[in-house]
Amino acid sequence: MTPGPATTGETHPKRKRTVATSVPRKVLKKESGQTPANRTSHCRSTASVSAKKVNPLPLLRVLALYTDGYWYPGSVGDFQKPDNYKIVYDDNSAEWARTGSMRRLEVRVGDEVTNSKTNKSGTVKEVKDDMLVVSPSSGPNFDLSYRYLCIPCDKVEAQWEDRELTRTLLAGINDTSRHPALPEGADGFLRGCGIIITSNPTALAWNKEKIDIFASMIENGATLIEDWSDALQISGTYDKDVGNRRPKSWKITKDQARWFEELDKGSIQRVFVLADTVCQKPKYLIALALGVPCLSTNWMTDSLQEVRSRAKDWNRYLLPKGIDAPHNVRLSQSVNLDWGTVPEHLMNIMDNPYAHKLFAGKSVLCVGDDYIPEQHEDRMGANNHGELGFEALRTIRNRSNITSGVALIILAMGASQVTAVANFQDANKEEHFDFVVFKDPKWRSKHPTPKEGTNHASWAWAKQSLIRGQMLPVF
Repeated sequence: MTPGPATTGETHPKRKRTVATSVPRKVLKKESGQTPANRTSHCRSTASVSAKKVNPLPLLRVLALYTDGYWYPGSVGDFQKPDNYKIVYDDNSAEWARTGSMRRLEVRVGDEVTNSKTNKSGTVKEVKDDMLVVSPSSGPNFDLSYRYLCIPCDKVEAQWEDRELTRTLLAGINDTSRHPALPEGADGFLRGCGIIITSNPTALAWNKEKIDIFASMIENGATLIEDWSDALQISGTYDKDVGNRRPKSWKITKDQARWFEELDKGSIQRVFVLADTVCQKPKYLIALALGVPCLSTNWMTDSLQEVRSRAKDWNRYLLPKGIDAPHNVRLSQSVNLDWGTVPEHLMNIMDNPYAHKLFAGKSVLCVGDDYIPEQHEDRMGANNHGELGFEALRTIRNRSNITSGVALIILAMGASQVTAVANFQDANKEEHFDFVVFKDPKWRSKHPTPKEGTNHASWAWAKQSLIRGQMLPVF
């Protein structure tokens, strides 16, 4: 049985595909009914990304499975541990695939193939350098260029078993794709950066700013990390009632969260959060709790214009930690100004000594109708990087089927254990909690006096304590 591709794009009974392009500076209109073979490819047009020479990776031509169940020709363009390869199809669209979803592009006489443009099928009679001669079941032979080559899944399983790719054959890609050649003048500091982006989606200028940010990341080799649940290896557990599909609770301990990869020469060396302004979104608050610097998006966009060595001077772009609500005062972040200079900063990210761990050693219960992390089988649909033309952007995403939320923020604040429930009565009555954090601001009138040794408080209190860097009086 052939495994499915590593990620999924838009699917359709008629092989509808998401738009894919290589134009990083222009938002493209979404095309419908497109497969890797029947869409007009686009040429790069931005000077910042394409004008400088880039040494390509060793070209490995493959036949790769797409989400519509058909196989198309392309080239291996990148590698991510443990077994994800970026396939750049012949129309410049891109998708991720695993080893079992690829074959050597070695068409042979007798192979059954399909022309994706005309939907004609037949048997290969002759293999030429740039095309195939195909004999249909009826009618004259026809020429088929590789651009329109399409092979159904059952034909690949029946005829291509001896053309499977091995890890030995892919070893060269694994070694080199961790260090893809960058344009001349690219910033080495940015190359080792993992970037998590959060923003105000209503900002009118955000779309253009995001395009500039992504273009700069591509040019300098930075890596986009979709969410903190992708940056951290998380292994919390769900508890469900018998017969109920919705989880009753979610629990995680501190030792069940760690940086997602081992650090070596080709791995991410440091992580930052970029935001257009100070905010209280989960990505931002988790960074504050971990002691990870939150920077203005100008840090990345300025790198398009300024001298490359200035990227290391990121402290000039630190955003406020937050606003002290009672006094309406902006507070500065408490961060290590040498952040990311040694591997231990990421390997020990849950124990950053320069972050205020307000819940250190505490067991915390979080009560809120949306506090149990939702399980998403595939979070890929939430982004549109391909539509904006950023297939070249190295991205860490879809590693976990949950997204960041209150429970992960509390864990990042140092808690030894965090339990999330939608309703207070769903919590284990025999279990002791040092703190119970309620989403409902009227919790005092709805819940009984806490047990001895347990503190009840609001989520607003927890956020303000995080921003102030100290435990405030409970409210």
